[in-house]
Amino acid sequence: MKDLPTNKTIVFGGWAVKPEILEPIFGKDAHYIDINEIVPKLFDSRQLKKNWHEIVLSECQLTDDDVPNTIAGWSSGAMFAYSISRIICPQKLILLSATPRFCRKEGCRFGVRESVVDQMISTLSTDPQNVLTSFYKRCGLSYDSKATSDYTAEQLQYGLHFLKQADLHPLEPLKTSPVFFHGEDDQIIPKEASVYFSKQIGGIHIALSGGHAFFTEHNEDIAGFLSVRDL
Repeated sequence: MKDLPTNKTIVFGGWAVKPEILEPIFGKDAHYIDINEIVPKLFDSRQLKKNWHEIVLSECQLTDDDVPNTIAGWSSGAMFAYSISRIICPQKLILLSATPRFCRKEGCRFGVRESVVDQMISTLSTDPQNVLTSFYKRCGLSYDSKATSDYTAEQLQYGLHFLKQADLHPLEPLKTSPVFFHGEDDQIIPKEASVYFSKQIGGIHIALSGGHAFFTEHNEDIAGFLSVRDL
């Protein structure tokens, strides 16, 4: 991982999608981090390490003495962004399509069943194109096999194991007030999950039309809102 610029923006992308999809919002000068390349390092066998947050910081070469001005993340990347922001405290935190836990469990009713994720993990070994095509369609994105050709089935499987196991509870307010953006018709992460997330940590929540990749239809609106908040 190359050195990150100080007082800049770092952006974590989502599962099976290149993080540069967020470039129209955060600009070419931001540093984009592909979580699909990092996530296998967060596991012992198929078990998520308890200190995965610290491993992300290490992989991104982030310390308390070198904190970016803004940290942002989409979907899985939003989980990364919030988790490390609890440790290094950026001035601004932007979370798109965020949830504190991807799979349902007792006490956390938002999200998908673990069996759905297990099926995706299994199918990735035999028919990855089917899994990715279906996922992109549900996101509201056009699928291009070239865009995901750099990812191995194992990397993508680890990403799904992360979504199955990662749980950001207990949620804690930060020194900064995070800004949440979410699509009204998200078929991957329900809007209610980010509304709950936002309320628990004192965030600002903004819902916009669209699905999981709603921001592709609202790049200028989101960038404009963030620009006004910078004034």
